[in-house]
Amino acid sequence: MLSFGVVGFYMGGLWNWLGTVGFVFVVLLDMALPQDDKPRNSDANGFQNVVLYIQLPFIITLWLMFAQMLSTGLSSGVEIAGAILSLSFLSALGGLPPAHELMHRRDKFARFYCSLYLTIFLLPMNDAGHVRGHHLTVGTSKDSDTPRRGELVYTFAFRSIWGQLMDSLAMERDRLQRHNRPLWAPKGRFFQSVVKLIVWLSLWFSIAGIGSLPIFLVTIAILYLVLGGFNYTQHYGLIRLPDEPIEPRHSWNQLKPLSRGLSFEISNHSEHHLVPTRFYTDLKPYPDAPQMPSIALCFLAAFVPSIWERYFVRPRLEHWDKHYASDAERALALEANKLAGWD
Repeated sequence: MLSFGVVGFYMGGLWNWLGTVGFVFVVLLDMALPQDDKPRNSDANGFQNVVLYIQLPFIITLWLMFAQMLSTGLSSGVEIAGAILSLSFLSALGGLPPAHELMHRRDKFARFYCSLYLTIFLLPMNDAGHVRGHHLTVGTSKDSDTPRRGELVYTFAFRSIWGQLMDSLAMERDRLQRHNRPLWAPKGRFFQSVVKLIVWLSLWFSIAGIGSLPIFLVTIAILYLVLGGFNYTQHYGLIRLPDEPIEPRHSWNQLKPLSRGLSFEISNHSEHHLVPTRFYTDLKPYPDAPQMPSIALCFLAAFVPSIWERYFVRPRLEHWDKHYASDAERALALEANKLAGWD
């Protein structure tokens, strides 16, 4: 899909929409395919590991081609809109899953490479908030990555990004204070993240020109909606008491072949939250855990709140409240339903 995006940008014109059309095709194909709840039984070596790294050059190429496109001033509004949507979809699909996998690994190079993915999103530190924040508070009111019942994806996308940014900054400040260092210490992640952002933005605007700033900001806003849209479907409306252990019932799973493949098995979300450091090749499906349809279909439905609530989440959350929730969680769910305006 990233290759198609590069080809589309190279050909220009209405071909800029190729990445968006490819995403729609994936949605339709994933809907048509049957559920896939079989273990993969593959090794975390060779191509299964290399593929996590080779997508970043494609994403950087797409962004620089977009900058070159804007610098010429020859593209129409329709062509630029196609480029923005294709760039947003392909950056999220190509960058978020491998970045997420790498941020959970223990070796320094993997986490550094993850920060390069996140730098393209202008969020080079947010892995800290995810790994040491979301994975401890998931399903509780403290977790900015758990959408509340009735919450729109349009507000959640920016609330979750801001919450993880603030959590990451607070964690890094506390870490440096324990070593008697200021937040701006050169060996600290905050300083290093600022350097990465300066290098990346300087490169991009040196090609696109500072006059492209409004289009850049619109592109980042749409990208954040896309990132938030995929994140939105992982824990929507699920509830956990802070002092209770994380169990398979606290995550939605999306066991479709393309959902699993494109997300590097993160759609096996229950297993991931039980053992966050387990390589994606070792994640086992939980067909008896809470289930959602295709991750791509859920993404599209999330942006139409009436469809999302009526056909996707309210029936499933009603089932979750009755068959998965503990007594204490069921009481909290009742209050959450009232706040959402649900019967």
